[in-house]
Formats: sequence, C-alpha cells, structure tokens
Amino acid sequence: MPPSPSTAEPRVAPPPGDPRSLVLARLAYLAVILLATLPGGLDLDSDRIAERLSAAFELTFSGRDVVDAVRNIVLFAGWGAVWIATEGKGRPLRAIAVATVTGALLSLSVETIQLLSATRTASVLDVMTNTAGSFAGAATLAAMIAAVVAARGQRSFVGLPAFVFAGAYGCAVLLEALLPPFSSDMIPGHGGGIGERFARAVAAFDPASVTDLRVYPLLLFPPAGALAVAALVEARVSYRAALVWVAAVVLPLFVAVEMVGGVAGLPISAGAVLEHAVGTVAGAALAARYLPAFTRGFSGAVRPALLLLAYVGVLALWSWRPFVPVGSLAALAEQISLRQLVPLFAHSIRVDYFSVADITRQFALLVPVGALLAVWPLRRRGWLSGPLPGIYVACALEGVQVLLVHRMFDMTDALVGSSAILIGWTIVRRAGMRPYAELLASPGAAARGTAGSSARTRGSGRR
Repeated sequence: MPPSPSTAEPRVAPPPGDPRSLVLARLAYLAVILLATLPGGLDLDSDRIAERLSAAFELTFSGRDVVDAVRNIVLFAGWGAVWIATEGKGRPLRAIAVATVTGALLSLSVETIQLLSATRTASVLDVMTNTAGSFAGAATLAAMIAAVVAARGQRSFVGLPAFVFAGAYGCAVLLEALLPPFSSDMIPGHGGGIGERFARAVAAFDPASVTDLRVYPLLLFPPAGALAVAALVEARVSYRAALVWVAAVVLPLFVAVEMVGGVAGLPISAGAVLEHAVGTVAGAALAARYLPAFTRGFSGAVRPALLLLAYVGVLALWSWRPFVPVGSLAALAEQISLRQLVPLFAHSIRVDYFSVADITRQFALLVPVGALLAVWPLRRRGWLSGPLPGIYVACALEGVQVLLVHRMFDMTDALVGSSAILIGWTIVRRAGMRPYAELLASPGAAARGTAGSSARTRGSGRR
C-alpha cells in the first residue's frame, strides 16, 4: 500500500541547470571551505604532530571555542545547503544524510591535515560542529523547499509565499537585536557559566537604558512586522487578527533576545527592547491598514515589481548605514586594500560573535531577492535573466561601502550575498515554481504572462 499523503515524503523538482554547473557549484564551495580551513605552512616534526594529535581530543571550552563552533556551523551549513540545492531527484531525507556524511568526511580530512600545521589547531570538537553544520544547512534548505512546495498554488500577494520574505527578514532582525553592529561594549568580567553570565547581566542592567534609543532600528524593524502580517493573511488570518498576533508576540520575543544577549556578555538595554517592539508593531499596523488598498490598487507584475524596488531600498539602508561618506581621496585610498579581495580574510582576523552575525544577517536578507526573481525575472534571457540581477544588487551593496566611513568593502560579503541570491532562487525553482512573466516586459505581455498567477494573487486583499 502506498504511503498516505500525511506520511509520504515530499518530492521536489530536480535542480535547474546542467549537471556540470551543479558539480562546479559543489567544487566552488569546497574551495571556499579549504581556503578557510587549510594551513598555510606545514610542520612535519613527528613529536609535535603527536602532541597536536593528543591535544585534538581534549574537550575543553573557552569563549573563543564557542565562537569557533558557531563559525564552523555557519561555514559547513553552506556545504549542506549547496549539496541539497544541487541534488537530483530523490528522497530529501536521503539527500540530507548524504550531505551530512560528506560534510563529516570533509571535516575529518581538514582536521587531519591541520595536525601537520603549527598555526592551526585540530580538534574533535571541530569535526562535531562541522558535521552539525552540514546537517543543519541541508535540513534547513530541504525544509524550506518542502514549505514552498506545500504553499504552491495557494493564495499569495505576489505569486510567492510571503513567509519566504517574512522568515528571512525575521531572522535578520533577530540577529540585529541580539548582536547589533557598531556596539561591541561588553559587560566587565563576562566569563563563566550560563547562570553566572545571566546573573551578572541582570546585575549590570541600568533602568536608565530605556532612553538609549537609536534611529536605525525604527527604520529597519517595521518591514518585519509588515511581512509577518502579509504571511499571516496568506494563511487566512484576518488583518486585524494578524496585527494582534504580531503585537502580542514581539515584546516577549525581544525581551528574550535581550536576555540571550546578556548571557553572551552584552549589556541588557530596555531602550533596545522598546524600539525593536515599537518598530515591528508599527510596521504590522501599517500593513494591516494599507495592504488591502494596495492589493486592490495594483495587480499582476506591478505588485512584485514594487516589492522588489522597496526591498532593495531597505537592503541599501541595512548595508550603508550610518551613511557617512569618506571626506577625502586619502581617506578613500585607505578604504581600498588588496586584502579585501581575499575571501574570508577579514573574518579570519576578527574572531567574535559579531563577525558571524554579520555574515548570517547578510545571507538572510538577500535570500528573498533570489526567491522573487525565480518567479518574476526581469528578463527570461540575457544579462538580466534568472538570479543575475540579484547578484548585481549584492555586489553593488557591498561595493558602495568603499565610499562610506565605518564601512569596508569585503569580498566575503559580496560572495555571501551572491550565494544567498542563488540559494533563494534555487529553493523556489526546486519547489516546482516557474516564472510567471518578465518584470520588464511591456504591460500587454506582462498581463498575458500573469494570467496563470491571477488565481493565486487575487483575493489576498479582501480580508
């Protein structure tokens, strides 16, 4: 007897592209991992190799070990995600298992080679965290594909499930709340166990921090609330109920995030909780008020075009803040270095939570752009086809930072952003969704191309 629909494992479409390009994608990410992990020089003294082998099995933890573990998970999560994205037809669970095993074997090989280096530290903990990262990346991407498959053909504002935008943007704002950039002040003596760290953070809490307000969270957090309302409405929740749900969740959520930040050694700020919650609820309220009129006033390709333009504007706000241009050619020259063209160089110098959050936040923000371009490409052929415009956006967002104070061009961020675009595009295409029409097509052609999507987009604004 065949399995019932509730227990059958979902099948997904094969990855787009020819087999050679898919193999090249895996090899490219393999090169990234090797570049980040392999030593630059070898020390082949047998006694020192034996010492390093013995030290590799010592299960000791420090603050740097925790940061290294998080970085390892993020790095190898990319391996798992790339493996799933380039996997052919088959069972997702099998693909996840293969991605995890290959990640473990790759990690074991890297750590074995590191035994021959005097500058790198081999550790069984790295093998464990790398393997966990491979599993997490593969499982997350497979779950995202399955979620889009389940939502395919359902009501949608733009022919793409709004939870793709809401989930990715939500991850970005949570990382922003947990580890805000430009504020690396730490609680004095923040080491120790979790309980000790939490007690120290609570003791250091200053009620006057309620006045520590910044401008940018009030600009960056409203889209999270608006996208959450859109996702809930697509799930057949009324606008009013969606607003109530968002308002009820955000305050305890951001309080919890601030507590976790305290455990990580960051001061707990009542002002941060307040502005994050207010910004998110404000965005939800604006969406509940104006989204119905927006859906009645615009239809077809106009909706995704406006969404794409608005979202790219928000990405510029994230990437270019605090918008202070360099003041001279000499200052501009200091912003440019050949080292910035070396992938992972900047992140190899700065070993802390903030560098990990920066990469992860950038990735999360750009995934929806690739997803939207998968169903609404600018053009079907040429230099504006497929995910290419998103890659141009990712590179432009990074390149302009050369002109800004407190910002720095980093090839790693450009590559991460481009990878996010490709992953988002692949998720939607692997879910079986195909383009509706070109966003740059003539109005008549766009109207004909959107006929198949009208059933999915109409009605979203009637609640």
